[in-house]
Amino acid sequence: PSTVTSIEFCALSGCESLGLIILPDDIDLNNVGDMIIGGSAVYQIAQASGVAYVIDDIYPTEESGRRVNEWLFHQMDAAPFHRLCYDSSVTTKQISDYLHEHGNDSALAIDPYHGMTPLHILSMNPHAPADTILTLLKANINAANAEDNQQK
Repeated sequence: PSTVTSIEFCALSGCESLGLIILPDDIDLNNVGDMIIGGSAVYQIAQASGVAYVIDDIYPTEESGRRVNEWLFHQMDAAPFHRLCYDSSVTTKQISDYLHEHGNDSALAIDPYHGMTPLHILSMNPHAPADTILTLLKANINAANAEDNQQK
C-alpha cells in the first residue's frame, strides 16, 4: 500500500510464489533493504530481465542491491494502467478516466513481465473496490476471457 515507507532486509525473501510486487510511487529507495525479493518468483522475473543480486561473501553488493530495487520500482513503468490497477487507493473514477483517455482496448493490454491484463492485476488488488472491476469489465468484456502467462 501507499502507506509503506520502508521495507527491511530480506522482508519477502523466500516467498517462492510471490510473482508481483509494485513499490509505492513515493517510497524512498534508500529505505528499501537488500535481498527483499531473493528466492521469489518476482526475483526470477528480475533475473530474466538481466537484473540480479551479486553476492559478496554472504550479502549482496550495495550496487547490485540498488539495481534490483530500482528495477523493482520501475518494472511497471511501461504498463501504467497495470500500475494504476495495483495501486492501493485506486478508484472507479481513475479507471474510467484512464479508459476514456486511452480507449477500451487498453483493458486487453498485456504487461511485459507478468503477462497479465489490467483485470488480472486489479483482481489481485485487495484494496480495489468491486465497482472498479465492474467498470473495467463493462469497458471491454473480452478482458474476462484473457489468460495470463500461466493460462489462468
